[in-house]
Amino acid sequence: MILAVDIGNSITNLGFYDEKSLISDFKLKSDSNRTLDQLCSDLTNLLKPYGERFSFVSGSIISSVVPILEKKWVNLIKKLYGISPLTLGPKLKTGIAIKTDNPKEVGADLVADCLGAKQKYKLPAIIADLGTANKIIAVDKDGSFLGCSIGPGLEIGKEAMVKRTASLPEVDFSIPSSPLGKNTIDSMNSALTYGNAMFVKGMCNLFSKQFNEKPTLILTGGCSIFVKPLLPEFNYDPKLLLDGLVSLYLRRNK
Repeated sequence: MILAVDIGNSITNLGFYDEKSLISDFKLKSDSNRTLDQLCSDLTNLLKPYGERFSFVSGSIISSVVPILEKKWVNLIKKLYGISPLTLGPKLKTGIAIKTDNPKEVGADLVADCLGAKQKYKLPAIIADLGTANKIIAVDKDGSFLGCSIGPGLEIGKEAMVKRTASLPEVDFSIPSSPLGKNTIDSMNSALTYGNAMFVKGMCNLFSKQFNEKPTLILTGGCSIFVKPLLPEFNYDPKLLLDGLVSLYLRRNK
């Protein structure tokens, strides 16, 4: 069994794979203050209801945008499973050409998204990865990373409205029946859902002009579910990043 770990700023996603097939996936909060022992306890408790099902892992690969948590997860996997995971970073050959000013600064999550797109979809492609940050990623027909746009995500937008205003309340994400809000909650959710969907459409339209053919549109990321109904032209693929990680692991361990 292969364990793929995607450490994001807010959530850590875990995927247990039998070769290429995802068996189960889990989520843990990304908390840099958790000690190694606490993280081991978190994972053990999360998997306890499944008995021995996930007790044997023969390989693992990690993508992380939180360096301190990456180190802890490397040690956690060594401790629980007795193996050293691959870590996606500038020194690891991925087969993805990064055509930017400074390839070393491109995040592991962006590369993993490209890996997933290259494995699963017709290229070129544009990936909208909506998480803590909204990332729009351009992938050319050869699977190269051409560049991206990074902006505040839905959670950041919501938190900013609540914290930086005197009267706006906490809201749960939902798509109002109309973008024209008739009350405070709907007005806030109009901006958060319709607004972010329009951001995605607008940026993808701009990115499309970089290609000579129509790109495949892919929607992924933890917050993508909140705008999915507004983006029917996109291929919704919440496991794109994990699938990309596993494809790289399998290619390197043939």
